[in-house]
Amino acid sequence: MNESVVPVPPISRDASELPEHRRHPVSILVFGAVIVVVQIMDFVLGRRVEVIVNGGVSGNSDFIKALSLAGDFLFVVVVIVGLGHAIHHHSKVAKGQDKGFPPALLVVYLVIATLNVLQNMSLLVVTPTLQNASQTGLIIDLGLLFASNMLIFSLWYMLADAYLTGGAFDFPPDALRPDDPPRWVDYLSLSFNTQSTFGPTLEGVRRRPVKVLMMLQTSLSLVVLVVLIARIIKAPV
Repeated sequence: MNESVVPVPPISRDASELPEHRRHPVSILVFGAVIVVVQIMDFVLGRRVEVIVNGGVSGNSDFIKALSLAGDFLFVVVVIVGLGHAIHHHSKVAKGQDKGFPPALLVVYLVIATLNVLQNMSLLVVTPTLQNASQTGLIIDLGLLFASNMLIFSLWYMLADAYLTGGAFDFPPDALRPDDPPRWVDYLSLSFNTQSTFGPTLEGVRRRPVKVLMMLQTSLSLVVLVVLIARIIKAPV
């Protein structure tokens, strides 16, 4: 006797039913520590770029200074607000009632930080006076750009996974702690792999905005590694 098999439709789940780690709040202490490193690298790279371009972009100097000041100002604001948030919510964190740091300020800071990276990258790529820079100096600039870009996008991915409905990524479970939520090092690994392999990683991408972020990071990485390496080869030792 033939038995007909009726397909069972997939069960749709509300965002509140998704695994808890998908709504794991962003650690403001981790975020703050990473942006301190980003700010240091941005300061060093900005000073180096000012020396290398040698006034070749004087027409845009006001915009460059304004963007840099905006990043510094937002960095100070994030640190002050983050410290206040950590002190005010200390008891709630201990009780597991903390809802995390408000993401709007973090997003604004990351937008400015990303623009700062784009600005420095553009100057290093299009300014003709880079011909006078040494290979060693350009290698340092390349390393600073690569590292700052990787750190910034690791924070983008962490925010996206924490605040987008349903989460942004499907991470392979940790062998020793399968229920452990993703941590910043997981997003750093994701950012590094995206930037260095120019393609998909082991993590599954759940949301289209995040796919656009990964495309942007890959494009920036291609510019850094292809164009700047070509300029390093032509630069004097």
